[in-house]
Order: sequence, then C-alpha cells, then structure tokens
Amino acid sequence: MTGQDPRVTQKNALLAGDLRQYVDSMASVPHPYLATIRADAERHKWSFMLTTTDQAAFLYSAAKMVRAAKILEIGTYFGHSSLALAAALEQGGHLYTIEHNPKFARAASEHFLAAGVADDITVITAEAPLAINQILREHNPGSFDLIFIDADKKNFKLYWEASLALTRKSGVIIFDNVLARGEILNTGDNAPSHIAAVRAFNQDALADHRAFTSIATIGDGMLLAIKL
Repeated sequence: MTGQDPRVTQKNALLAGDLRQYVDSMASVPHPYLATIRADAERHKWSFMLTTTDQAAFLYSAAKMVRAAKILEIGTYFGHSSLALAAALEQGGHLYTIEHNPKFARAASEHFLAAGVADDITVITAEAPLAINQILREHNPGSFDLIFIDADKKNFKLYWEASLALTRKSGVIIFDNVLARGEILNTGDNAPSHIAAVRAFNQDALADHRAFTSIATIGDGMLLAIKL
C-alpha cells in the first residue's frame, strides 16, 4: 500500500499526532505476536478495519476484569482483536470468533497457530447473522462472559439482542465503531447511509433497561455495556 487510507486517519481522529503515539506507547501489550498481525493487516487495502493498539489493550483489560472464560467475537479480520481477547482468557477458556470472509478467516487461523493459541479459538466462517443464530441454538443463554462486535452496522440491533441473551449477568458487551469515524453527529444530506442507524442504535442501547452503557472514546468509539 502507498500512503494511508483516509478511513484510518478518520478512525484515529479522536486521538492523533504525538498524543496518539504517547497513548500507544503507554499501553501494555497483551501478546507479543500482535505486532506481527498488525504488520500483516496493514499491508491490506482494508487496513482501516484493524483494531488500534489501545483498543487491543482495552479489550484485554475488559476480558481480564470479568475473568472471561467464554468469549464471542463477531468480526475477526486478521485476528488482532481476537488474539488480545484470547490472551486474557481464564485457564481452559475459549474464544469463538465469526468471520464472513474466507480469506480473512484463513489468515487469522494461521496467525492463531503461529501465536500458539489455536486450541483456544474456534473460527466460524459464515455470514454473521446466520452464525449468531447457530450460536444461539448451540450455547446456553447467559453462558458467555464477554461479547465483542466489530461487524456490519445494519445488523447491530440483531447482535445486541443476541448478545443480551448470550451474556451472563454482569457480563460485558462491546460494540466498535459507534462514533462512525467522527461522523456520528452528521445529519446532513451528505451523511453516509449507516450513520443514522448507528446513532439510533446508540440511543436504543442507552434506553435499554437490561444493560448499563457508556461510550469510550477509544479508536472509533466503543460502546461498553454491562448486562444487568
């Protein structure tokens, strides 16, 4: 790749320049192999999909705080966020990650093998709505400690309902990209089509009495929900 994808710049707009570098340097590294995944993913034309360094540290911290033994992730990409979450698993724990793109799923699986965590991760290659329905059928309600969603915005409501069903009481649900690369307040005619959907989702999550929610200004904005 030559130059930087503008979506990467937009994603980091909340924290840029020297401050961005400082924050990255102050974040503990959940797993040494994360740098290899980052280097691989950054060569891809869709590198804007890669979670940031501080997002990886945030996900690891959240999983550690709830002592997660069972995690679900929707949206694997090259496995950067997956590895951060897997590194936080309690002994004997397991991560299920859903990726609709077979090429990304294979790349992530190869990285998991090289990182020594392949036995702790199940990669499900399927469209997320179909895979979520499978998860709902095969796993008991309230059996997951943490769920991370980094997938298509049009199905956020579906993923929210499924996550509330699958997550235990006091478990954590995290949605990425809830500030829509800084465009969340854009209500003009030039606003991308998914902005209104994300804005409505944020409002609905806040109003949902089943969870306590807040938005962390990390990366592209991460909605953190604690199931009540």
